[in-house]
This record gives sequence, C-alpha cells and structure tokens, in this order.
Amino acid sequence: MTEETTTPEVDYTGAVALAYVHSERVSYSWHHSIVELMAFDFANDCRIARGGFIGMHCGTDGLVDARNETIRTFLEERQAEWLFWVDTDMGFSPDTLARLLQVADPEHRPIVGALAFSQRQTALDGWGGWRTSATPTLFDWEEIDGKSGFTVRFDYARNTVTAVKGTGSACILIHRRVFEAIADKFGPVWYQRIPNPSMGKMTSEDLSFCMRAGALGIPVHVHTGVQATHHKPVWLQEDDYLRQRAVDAEIARQAEARAEAPASESLLLPDGDA
Repeated sequence: MTEETTTPEVDYTGAVALAYVHSERVSYSWHHSIVELMAFDFANDCRIARGGFIGMHCGTDGLVDARNETIRTFLEERQAEWLFWVDTDMGFSPDTLARLLQVADPEHRPIVGALAFSQRQTALDGWGGWRTSATPTLFDWEEIDGKSGFTVRFDYARNTVTAVKGTGSACILIHRRVFEAIADKFGPVWYQRIPNPSMGKMTSEDLSFCMRAGALGIPVHVHTGVQATHHKPVWLQEDDYLRQRAVDAEIARQAEARAEAPASESLLLPDGDA
C-alpha cells in the first residue's frame, strides 16, 4: 500500500521575490553577493526561498520594458509580500535584505533602498575619456529659477533611515501594495519615463517610479547604514592619485590623533561623527 504525500502549503507571509534585469553578463561582485545572500536566507527565514526569483532579460525593448515586465510577473505569478531589486553590477553583504526588512513597514516605509552610488561624468578628460565622480543616490525635489526636478543630496545623515523624494532601483526593497496602488491609479506603467518639461529632459525610469509613488503619498526612504558597491569603469590619471594620497594622509592623521588623545576625550571628525 502506497502512502499519499501532500506538498505542504507555502506561507508567503514576509516572503520576498528577488528581482533583477540582466544581459548576457553580470559582475562577479553580484554573483558572489547573491550566493552569500542565499546562504544567509536558507540559514534564517527563507524569505527568498519562499518568494522566488524573477530574472528578466533586458532585450531590444530596453530597461523600462524589462522592469515593467518584471513587476507584471511579480503581481500575476508570485505571492510574495515584497520585491527586492538588485542590479547585476552591485555588491552587497549577506544580511542586506534582512537589515532593510528590519526598518521597512508596509504602510509607513513600504519603499526602502540601500545606500548606493552612481557614477557621474563631470567633464571630458581631453583624451576621449571622462572625469567621473561618485554620487549618492539620495534625491530631493527642488525648484530653482523656474526649473524643477530632482537634486542630489550630497550631505546625508550617516547610518540612519532617511526620507527622500527619490532613489535608484539598484538595491531596493518595495512592498507589493506600492505596485498595486500605482497600477490602479496610472496603469501598468511603473517605470515608464516621465518627461520634465522645465528641464527639457526625460526623468530616469527609477526616479519616474518614485514620482508616481510620491504622487500617491507613498513615502520613499534610504537606509544609509546598509550600503552596496556599484561596479563602474573609470579613467584614472595623476589627479586621482594625488587626491587619493591627500585623503589617505588625512585619514592617517585622524587615526594618529585618536590614538594620542586621552581616553575620556572625544574627537569630532569633519563629517560630524565622533
């Protein structure tokens, strides 16, 4: 006599769908981080194991369509509460998702991003390359001289959860109800780019998503204590070397000053951290 076995029903409470848009190549830092993340997930709450993966190929239709198709798949074919976007050129610690979930809330903090940096091309270098700089992906909305748009928050509070008007989608946790609310109001155009007539430009797909969320009164936050790396090319030259030497010298000076200070004395660093 054969015993019948039944597959236990999956509890999707707190489950997370891991989502990414990919081409034929990914950064090794992303691969390494995903392996570590899954090991952490299996050893703890199995949130991703229950929520599943959504890997969407970025084809000729581009990034916007790939992101939108990912959300359609999430809403129609997955039961997870949360979606965790991680771009394939990011690096992050195994507990990144767990730490974002610690501060996230379906009502009060339904969108929480990690601290990531984009690469801004600031000037031509004269030899066919660019001078570049790291830019935090924390954005406010400002109106200046009749023009309005997102501005970078260069001076941000460290190791805290801070409200922003926009952030990128490179490493971000989003609750299901956000996508449902946007679809109910605007249709299935979560990441469709929005024109900015005052600037004569199109808003990026991730900030367009934040604009739609903001229009519905849905808050956006970034946890600056949860950080990620971003794999980008740079053109190195002597200015970079000299700047690096100056920064290293200042760090060494501060470390020496701390070592020589009495135990009861607190030294205030330039960025305001003791």
